Amino acid sequence: MGEKKVTMRQIAKVCGCSLATVSYALNHTGQGKISSATRLRVIDTAKRLNYPTTRTIRGKKNRAAILVTTVDGESAGRRLHLTDLAMQLECQLLALGIPSVILRLRDLVEDWRKILAVSPSVIFVLDGGCQAVAHVNPPCVTPMIFVDCDNNDPLYYKILPDYPSLFGQARQKLGREDLFLVAEPVRSGQLMTLLTQGFPPQDVYFHNGQQSLSGFLDAHRGRKGVVVGDLLGVEVSGQFSPQDLAVICSLDTPGLFPPQVTLLPAPNVQKARAAAAAASDLLTLDYDPTQGNRILVGADFSVNG
Repeated sequence: MGEKKVTMRQIAKVCGCSLATVSYALNHTGQGKISSATRLRVIDTAKRLNYPTTRTIRGKKNRAAILVTTVDGESAGRRLHLTDLAMQLECQLLALGIPSVILRLRDLVEDWRKILAVSPSVIFVLDGGCQAVAHVNPPCVTPMIFVDCDNNDPLYYKILPDYPSLFGQARQKLGREDLFLVAEPVRSGQLMTLLTQGFPPQDVYFHNGQQSLSGFLDAHRGRKGVVVGDLLGVEVSGQFSPQDLAVICSLDTPGLFPPQVTLLPAPNVQKARAAAAAASDLLTLDYDPTQGNRILVGADFSVNG
């Protein structure tokens, strides 16, 4: 007779907590419902009792939902970037034996039941915030990973470009500290703060239709700047001296840009690999929760040469 499998209920009894708390902890969810200390205690107990994952990476039961958020007046550049990121992630997950479905949505709470209808084992949110998770009904008990967005919640993995490092490299390569910034708008408030840190407000332009790009660039003639976004980088380099620009790009298409432009690749494929690896760790509990869950992707010059 083989040993009986350890259940979440047994873990809850050992930890002296509820079954829901164990579910939140093991699924890396439950924003605002459990503390980091409780989560660590539950995971440590599960590992000590040899708790088996309820899903196997190659199992047929696994399925991912990739949520691509939309914004009012979004540009073609944002759509292209997120579509490519979603497709790269789809490819990386399939290599792990996890099929996925890509869903475009505007509001997580309103569309929550549509998301649950695909029975996802793991959910990826592209350029979105985590605050809405606390308001979904029924409550979220599925692992969630946020890509190209940032938040302080310790319950979720976040995968995003290492913007401080990338901006530092832009300043070094352009030989000037007082750069201006041109970027696509983002939904994550914390990512917005990270993007604009170190740039005076008058030196920041978000491509949301509220301000003239040509007017902003005219006001910064004689300066040097950094652009976040591939198509936006192409547009700016057509109106501004290419040698005075650094572009943080995510697509594997270096031929889009004039040769004088400084390219800083933060590839979507690298973020997708990191996100898929995080999903694998969450589904198998094969991770150390004390090591942090904020993964930064730096410049990869091997991608665009």
